[in-house]
Amino acid sequence: MGQDKLNVALVTGAAGGIGAATARELHAAGFKLALWDVSDHFPVVPGSGEERVLTQVVDVTDVAQVDRALSDIRSKWGGVSVLINNAGISPKTPDGKGRGIMDVAPGEWQRVLDINLTSLLTLIQKTAPDMMAQGWGRIVNLSSQAARTRSTVPGVAYVCTKTAVLGLTRYAAEELGPYGITCNAVTPGRIASPMTATAGAEVTERLNSNTPLRRMGTPEEVAKAIAFFCASSGDFVSGAVLDVNGGLFMQ
Repeated sequence: MGQDKLNVALVTGAAGGIGAATARELHAAGFKLALWDVSDHFPVVPGSGEERVLTQVVDVTDVAQVDRALSDIRSKWGGVSVLINNAGISPKTPDGKGRGIMDVAPGEWQRVLDINLTSLLTLIQKTAPDMMAQGWGRIVNLSSQAARTRSTVPGVAYVCTKTAVLGLTRYAAEELGPYGITCNAVTPGRIASPMTATAGAEVTERLNSNTPLRRMGTPEEVAKAIAFFCASSGDFVSGAVLDVNGGLFMQ
């Protein structure tokens, strides 16, 4: 069994919502944090100091920015051992609906593809060598309940990319497993966040009434699921999909 000598977690989309909650959860677990977002408004991590938290404004679709940020991380800490691929978007129309097959424009389709899927592959490719070198690594990809069951609320581009994330997760788990690297996916259901708020109160009320727990989830509840895969309790779990949805979808 390998050992995490680097103890460095990279979290994308870390300025708010699930990303910010995950940053706090992993910090509490003892990881050093590299936090990425296109916003420069990063969460306050309790008890954090400069020696354990590095915030970087990074567009995950810009390879040059990614390379520069990773170079800074390696200069500071030696590399990345835990990758949380959380950055994602779900464009909506002014009335809060996702665009369907007949309405989505090529530009929107490509932008969602670049952020929600291609950036995950890029970051796995660029951080896996750090993990391979020490024989230990953890990758957690954020997918969605929309990838597990039928849904038109988020729009076709979002649904297709989040479904593809599950395939990428299984492939990475198979290919990287021999190096001591696990790769898993978390599929949140309806979680209170700025992204879900764009869909409108009517959608939220309908989904809550169909959820056995009768409420939305919190970013902190998803963060705890993500942290499970990064802790010793998840050492022999790879290629798995963990649904965090209050029972709204049951397989």
